[in-house]
Amino acid sequence: MKIEVRGLTKTFGQVTAVSDLSFDVVPGAVTGFLGPNGAGKTTTMRMMLDLIAPGSGTVTYAGRRYSDLKRPSATVGAVLDGAGFHPACTARDHLRLYARMGGYGRARAAEVADLTGVSAFGGRATRALSTGMRQRLNLATALLGDPRVLLLDEPSNGLDPEGIAWLRGFLRGLAAEGRTVLVSSHVLTEVENLVDHVVVIRDGRLVLTRPVAELITPERPTLEEAFLHLTGGSP
Repeated sequence: MKIEVRGLTKTFGQVTAVSDLSFDVVPGAVTGFLGPNGAGKTTTMRMMLDLIAPGSGTVTYAGRRYSDLKRPSATVGAVLDGAGFHPACTARDHLRLYARMGGYGRARAAEVADLTGVSAFGGRATRALSTGMRQRLNLATALLGDPRVLLLDEPSNGLDPEGIAWLRGFLRGLAAEGRTVLVSSHVLTEVENLVDHVVVIRDGRLVLTRPVAELITPERPTLEEAFLHLTGGSP
């Protein structure tokens, strides 16, 4: 399920957060969505989910807008930074509640809990979860509908090295199944090990979209060096 972003623009008062942004995200690969702080990544992802209305432009999933999807959570699963939980709920109850809301049943809640490692702390109240545990619970929630598309904003935030290695293998496995995975992250050393393709933006505009392998050169042998050069972060 290909994502097509075309001419996306959003302003907040006098500030242009995203300007005429166009790019594709293809299935069967993990795509990194990169840019400095304030580049417009989160605003773009929120527009992709109809959480913010664009001033102009479109986002389509296999030719359909998000609002036209018959069952959005069964097509697009999302993890956005700062997602909240009811503090009185356990992790297990949170998944069961969202499964019921989506019409997926308790069996699916248990299945995604096992897939993401949430089962290990399922009985703990969400207010007592570490940042890494919250990230796993967010991911499990996004997977309830078995979506073909995943939009993940900083999914490795708070994970320990073991958790990061697990997430890398997990996301690459989903992409190998033909799913479309878009990941926003500032941890470029980890992104280099995870993604196949990158979309780089700065000041709300597209800088480039290209396979990672084409960015790595003898002059700039790491993704971090290439990124800093592209975004003006280094001489």
